[in-house]
Amino acid sequence: MSVEVLEDYQPILTKPSYMVVGMPDAGLVGVIATEYLIEKLGLKEFGSIYAPGLLPPISHVKDGIAKSPIKLYHGNNLLVFHSWIAIPSEALFPISKEIVKIAKKYGISTIISITGLPIEDRLNTTTINAYWIGNGQEVAQEMEKIGLMKKFGDGYIAGPYAPLLIESRKENLNNFTIVVESFLDLPDPEASALALSILSKYVGFNISVDELMQEAEEIREKIKGLMAQTKAELPKYASGKPMTYA
Repeated sequence: MSVEVLEDYQPILTKPSYMVVGMPDAGLVGVIATEYLIEKLGLKEFGSIYAPGLLPPISHVKDGIAKSPIKLYHGNNLLVFHSWIAIPSEALFPISKEIVKIAKKYGISTIISITGLPIEDRLNTTTINAYWIGNGQEVAQEMEKIGLMKKFGDGYIAGPYAPLLIESRKENLNNFTIVVESFLDLPDPEASALALSILSKYVGFNISVDELMQEAEEIREKIKGLMAQTKAELPKYASGKPMTYA
């Protein structure tokens, strides 16, 4: 069983270039963020990921056309990896390797992942925090210097982004994860908005998250099916432990 990338064409990126990764896990924070990014920056779809035998038999249908639910987008100095399905645990390492391979092919400077950190009483929390997890000392020093987020400290991360941190380090490619406090099994657009604000400052593009905040309830309703599928996968990522723990 292998992972296959089908590209309609090869995009040309300006430098420095970045790859943003959004995969379903806690609060769907990464997926909401990358979907909003794709829409508001007008990113173009140029490729799809296929993994027969590793992924569930699901196709994403848009405008009456069925396609792979895992897609690649681009624009200016950005590549975006966006998944419309929760990726099974057995597929995470093969797909992480493919993400790193794509990033190296296009000369990506840094992979940036976005995820949620489930916290108790999230419903009554008015201020949420963001942390960073890097895959090496160089990234850690940069994050400390920039000061956009707090350091995650000691703990563990489980799920889609854990193998990506490992695989990117093996290939000497910088990778950090934006970790935002969130719900576990409810879509959390507010957490995604904070992640996007941090991302825009780091990469250097302008994007307003006002609409994301205004449409929070509509977004929750729209992607409740994806949340249900993701909720079924979450226990497999961490073997009953919390998704991310500091």
